[in-house]
Amino acid sequence: MSAHTRSSSLSLIFRSYLADLRQWIGQVMTGYALACAFMLVGAVSLLVAIGIGVAAGFHALEVRYGIWIAYAVVGGAFLFLGLVGLVAGRVLLARPAPAAPRPSRQAAVLKRAIAVPVAARLIATSRSAAGTSADTTTQALAAGAALLLVGWFAATRFRRRPDAIQE
Repeated sequence: MSAHTRSSSLSLIFRSYLADLRQWIGQVMTGYALACAFMLVGAVSLLVAIGIGVAAGFHALEVRYGIWIAYAVVGGAFLFLGLVGLVAGRVLLARPAPAAPRPSRQAAVLKRAIAVPVAARLIATSRSAAGTSADTTTQALAAGAALLLVGWFAATRFRRRPDAIQE
């Protein structure tokens, strides 16, 4: 895999995550827009209710029951409608936001993009080196690494407790 191909695949992965992020932001913004719309409807309902209530209902109630009952009924009804709209908007705003998208799909693609060329290189190297043996330096380094690994394993496996009494 060339450097240009690797950078283009990284660019595709990055763009894919940005698309997921854009979709998540769209969902969050849609929720906020819906909540604001309900709050706006509640506020407009308050204004319309005040206008209609003052013009029609107030006059009818005043003629039939008196001025104080007319004030109480019309004002209470519109207060109720306005509060219902505001509470509905507040409930929508209090909902938890959806979780941000995780780049797990892109990470899997990135792992495959890195693993395939490395595996191909290892297979090609092992096939080309099948007839040859490793030089003395490589053998010594491999033996040293194996000894260090065994020593590290033994040291961590049979480690004494820090609070043990040594005599």
